[in-house]
Amino acid sequence: MNQFSRRQLLKTALVAGGVSALPTPLLATSRMLLNFPPLVEIRRGKPIVLSAETTQVKLDGDHYAEVWGFNGNYLGPTIKIRRGEFAKLNYRNGIPQILSLNIQGLQASGELLGGIGRHLKMGGTWAPIVPINQPAATCWYHACTLASSAYQTYRGLLGLWIIEDEESRKSSLPKKYGVDDIPLILQDGQLNADGVQLFRQNQPHFLGNRLFVNGQQAPYLTVPRSWVRLRILNASLSRSYHLHFDDDREFLLLAKDQGFLPQGQTRTSIFVAPSERVELLVDLNDGNNVALISGKKRGLLDKFTQFFESSDALIDNTVLELRPEGIAAAFSAKPAFQSNTSAPTVLAAKGQKERQFHIDVSNGTINQQRLDPRRIDVNAVVNSTERWILTASQATGFKVQGARFVIESINDQPLDPSEQAWKDSLWIEGKVQILINFPNLSSNNHPLFFGSSDLMLADKGCLGVIVVQ
Repeated sequence: MNQFSRRQLLKTALVAGGVSALPTPLLATSRMLLNFPPLVEIRRGKPIVLSAETTQVKLDGDHYAEVWGFNGNYLGPTIKIRRGEFAKLNYRNGIPQILSLNIQGLQASGELLGGIGRHLKMGGTWAPIVPINQPAATCWYHACTLASSAYQTYRGLLGLWIIEDEESRKSSLPKKYGVDDIPLILQDGQLNADGVQLFRQNQPHFLGNRLFVNGQQAPYLTVPRSWVRLRILNASLSRSYHLHFDDDREFLLLAKDQGFLPQGQTRTSIFVAPSERVELLVDLNDGNNVALISGKKRGLLDKFTQFFESSDALIDNTVLELRPEGIAAAFSAKPAFQSNTSAPTVLAAKGQKERQFHIDVSNGTINQQRLDPRRIDVNAVVNSTERWILTASQATGFKVQGARFVIESINDQPLDPSEQAWKDSLWIEGKVQILINFPNLSSNNHPLFFGSSDLMLADKGCLGVIVVQ
């Protein structure tokens, strides 16, 4: 007969009596159906209204709590617009703070993007008209108010922005929003017993113990028994995610940040840094339920232990459980897709100006300096390409506004042209070498910005100013 130690018996008793203490959404049998931000498709100059407001939502699944959002919803609507259209934006600030907004990944001038330099007081409005002239991409908009971007984004001031072009529209890729083209906005957070968001300002990082997907914890979604496309945004303030399926099935990596790869890359996992976006294509023709998770696969005991431990680890690392239903697709072969992306051609560019930037994570500086909006850190020539060498004292995220780049090498290991897509965000762990292109003008009055994609660090001034002429 097996002998149990006193500690093992106590642990078993605690689990038996304490499972009921777990938040309901974290029990697989009690998962909530995934919600989606409303889709707003823009045609023929229809205005895009984004009104930042106070609203209420049940983040814990039980209690209504006050949050911020757009147009009365926690998180903003997903904006879908075609290349060649004009985005007639209509911003309104209805929160009791000054607000600045950025559309990360959108190719536009500093004057039209807004960003840190464009402040909206409570009740203030701004209505720029932005021409959309870039290939298909998944971008996102969020609060970027200097010293308050982390808090305002955390409260819910963010949303997806999808650009389509002729190539993407005519492809055989899944494109039914919320059916087989699934947006997943990842955030981590902390809640008190009443479901109210907890946040500590002036910290170097923020790591919450709960994972929210479109504002829900560990949801499920019934999907067609076929190929399904996942558009994933890491909207967390500091946390990165190592994503894979719990049965380690393969998937295709279709796109990163600002566009498609030359063709899909077969993977079993993908790393997603703050502000990065990835598009995945997964085969669900076998009809088996499968969960997308971050990190190691866990059992109920692991979730229970994490719930009662004080740590930065996620209580439940489930992103989404996919439950395929219906008859298997008549043609189950993966959708054929090849992109005409220009990203790999940049690798052959010659004579680039070279710059080096070092992020000191502890002090929140770039090259030993904090942001000074009056100081120009980068003077670039429009349509030029430069080589930037990025390092950091600790692993951290990086992003650039109104520009685009390809990753030339990571820790001196070159990336193959087949892995190239236009990007604006990345993870620095060691040394990353990028080739950055500046297609948009900016000025002293309306500059572009680069720096930490960890919004906690950005609020400490870990940013720089770009003027493109």
